[in-house]
Amino acid sequence: MNGSDDGNNPNADEAQKSAEPGGETAKSNNTEGTEPKSNQEAGGNEPAPVPQAAPPKKPDSPGGPVKMASDDEPYRTGSEDAKGGSPAGGTGIGGQRPTRRKKGDRITLQTARMGFIGAGKMADAIIRGLITHGKVNPQCIYVSSKSGRTLDNFKTMGTITTKRSYDIFGRFDCDVIFLVTHGFVVKECYKMGGSRPMALTINYIPNQRHPLYLLTMAGGVTTNELKNTLLNPEKPDKYQMSLNRCMVNPSVAYGLGLAAIDVEPDSKKFFPILRDIFSSVAKYIEYVPENNMDQACAVGGNGMAFCYYFLTALADGGFKMGLPKNVAVKFAAKTLLAAGTSLLESNKNPSELKDHCTSPSGPAIYGVHLLDKQDCSSGIASAVEGAFKRIKELAEHPL
Repeated sequence: MNGSDDGNNPNADEAQKSAEPGGETAKSNNTEGTEPKSNQEAGGNEPAPVPQAAPPKKPDSPGGPVKMASDDEPYRTGSEDAKGGSPAGGTGIGGQRPTRRKKGDRITLQTARMGFIGAGKMADAIIRGLITHGKVNPQCIYVSSKSGRTLDNFKTMGTITTKRSYDIFGRFDCDVIFLVTHGFVVKECYKMGGSRPMALTINYIPNQRHPLYLLTMAGGVTTNELKNTLLNPEKPDKYQMSLNRCMVNPSVAYGLGLAAIDVEPDSKKFFPILRDIFSSVAKYIEYVPENNMDQACAVGGNGMAFCYYFLTALADGGFKMGLPKNVAVKFAAKTLLAAGTSLLESNKNPSELKDHCTSPSGPAIYGVHLLDKQDCSSGIASAVEGAFKRIKELAEHPL
């Protein structure tokens, strides 16, 4: 539906203006190229005939007349049309493309349409990073959430939202799609589908006329399991789709994230558009095999929470000993930053670097001894194990 279907014709004022004597329509009827004379100048007593109003025209887009949307073409409705604007590289009202991208067309970070299935904190972090550090036009980002509870947050960023995940593939015709949900969303399709899994997006995704890059962050679900819920089993070979498992941590919101993907970053399978996306929000991009991605999530993703936990404790210790709170927090953060950077630069074992920081009967070894007495090391390792097990649980059961 278009915003004009509610009975308010956006061109009514223009048509009325055209209908007035001496208006634009009257001028266009003057074939001699001179201004039409008034009734008195013509010497007549009869009122001048009022020219008929021309039927209102549909507004033209910056790239030409707007093509009517159909099932085969992306379009926008309701409040989404009200956002207006056109994404970089596209034409038409509200970011609508007049035609779909053709095979062979190269997409860039500024022209790609990016879709998100799932509207949680991880989607929020990625989108903020893309907009702030990748300079991606928010009107090129589309977010779907069945419940719609968090969509207002994404609307304030300027992105386009929907409650139908199928819109990401069909109506919005996205090029790059992030699946940012728990694994049970996919596993549920197998429980409800009978002999074959139910389609994740109610209907199987359409055959795109352009390459489709799908990045899944659903824990506990393999790419093959996901693929069976998306592709039409009768025509699986007609899709031009790249499907990869990946992981990013919340620091992508600040352009400083850690990312992992199941292809070598230097290989041809790491397509240019994917490299551009990850490089814009992540400082480190690592290769992790698909069968180890859940473990990587527990360390590199959920581990951020454990790092902040330790950082808070370190700062509280400084505060207890008399440092101002803001100074203690800053010193704790920069200490962790220095430790991590030194480890990466030196390529040494962390235990070796720990020994370099201690001296016989010195204060550091006394503090390490107290950490050992509190079984701190075992507690941190158990936290990673607990996160990994919870990833697997969430693939089988909803929250």
